[in-house]
Amino acid sequence: MAIDIFAKLGDIKGESLDSKHKDEIEVLSWSWGVTNAVTLAGSGAGQGRASFHDLSFTHKIDKASPVLMQACATGVHLKEATITHRKAGKGQQEFLVIKMNDVIVTAIMDAESREGDSAESVSLAFAKIDVAYRPAKADGSLDAGIHFKYDLKANKEA
Repeated sequence: MAIDIFAKLGDIKGESLDSKHKDEIEVLSWSWGVTNAVTLAGSGAGQGRASFHDLSFTHKIDKASPVLMQACATGVHLKEATITHRKAGKGQQEFLVIKMNDVIVTAIMDAESREGDSAESVSLAFAKIDVAYRPAKADGSLDAGIHFKYDLKANKEA
């Protein structure tokens, strides 16, 4: 399934011309994860504290790049950042939306390929996250969202 991915980071403008995501950043790929160290010693398994990794995405270098570099260098806090996934082509249904609050750009890594494609990886730390996934029904429409919400500062579900 082909998908489109967009990033909206506060007031930082990208070069997307898409009517629903105009001036957002067109994302090529992304990664993120959460781990939980578990202790199996003793009488049973013990739960550790969840460790949230920065969300990283790759995009072609665009007009957002210098602004993202500035945000990283100065530690600017962005009120909200959103990564939106949708099915490409007809219908263009948004099936995965990741919203983050109190966001800081923690890293920018630029790269150039032999083919001349300039891209960069951007990493984001955040205080709260809301992941909403909408599964497809048999008729192709999307079902209600399933959410994962977490407050990292409080270390609890939001």
